[in-house]
Amino acid sequence: MNLRQPARAGSFYESSPSSCRHHAERLLAAAEPPDDLPRPLLGGLVPHAGWMYSGAIAARTLRALLDGADWQTVVLFGADHTGAVRQGEVYDSGVWRTPLGDAAVDEQLAAEVIAAGDCCRANPDAHAAEHSLEVQVPLLQAIAPDARILPIAVPPSPLAVTIGQTVAGAIAGRGGEVCLVGSTDLTHHAGHFPAPGGRGEVGERWTRANDRRMLDLVEAMDAEAIVPEATQHHNACGAGAVAATVAACKALGARRGVCLEYDNSYTITHRKYPWELDDTTVGYAAVVFA
Repeated sequence: MNLRQPARAGSFYESSPSSCRHHAERLLAAAEPPDDLPRPLLGGLVPHAGWMYSGAIAARTLRALLDGADWQTVVLFGADHTGAVRQGEVYDSGVWRTPLGDAAVDEQLAAEVIAAGDCCRANPDAHAAEHSLEVQVPLLQAIAPDARILPIAVPPSPLAVTIGQTVAGAIAGRGGEVCLVGSTDLTHHAGHFPAPGGRGEVGERWTRANDRRMLDLVEAMDAEAIVPEATQHHNACGAGAVAATVAACKALGARRGVCLEYDNSYTITHRKYPWELDDTTVGYAAVVFA
């Protein structure tokens, strides 16, 4: 049996089962969705930094999608931070272990996705060191403990749209049993990264505007434009995951994206620690598709 061990427990989120559960439940409890959300929701986007930075924003998407819903499986489209992703790399069997226990992979859906086209293949090894989906799984376990997962790493290439459409075709007959979640952070500015927009508050404003370019495409569900936009303006490290999620939700009938919340590491850090000198800015957004 494939068993993915947690790679970032103890750094991006707590490794202690009790502490991890307490933090996850606290994030979800605070993530009250707005009353006027369009329905039905078919999927969404979550950020994937450490929970102290982006956990509240990820929880906002997951609670809007999962609270009170009866999803049997959550398809997770992940980013590629390791360079190991060439096509839709499917974790096709076994479980993902977290401090909260084991999340079972939907092996039947995995087989159907792989059989649906040559854009996806079984490749659990591509997920071994990738954190973009790992940090979501304990939150999913806290809010939907019986749901299965289907992790798929997506390359930042035009193939991402085909991957999303292929997954949508595989789940189209499941009648509301499957939810789609893509994982990305937005602009990475300053710190160890280039800072074309300046530093400090000036850089934060530049980042916010650069992220708005990507969010405009996401809200308009322009799947084909997402990877080229990220390639040119570096405003999504998981552009393939975003494009696949948008394409899949659109194929299943979604017509618009709704940004529930936007924030970034600069403002989050300075709200908590006003004296902090770090001027790194990484953008985060919670988005749902209806």
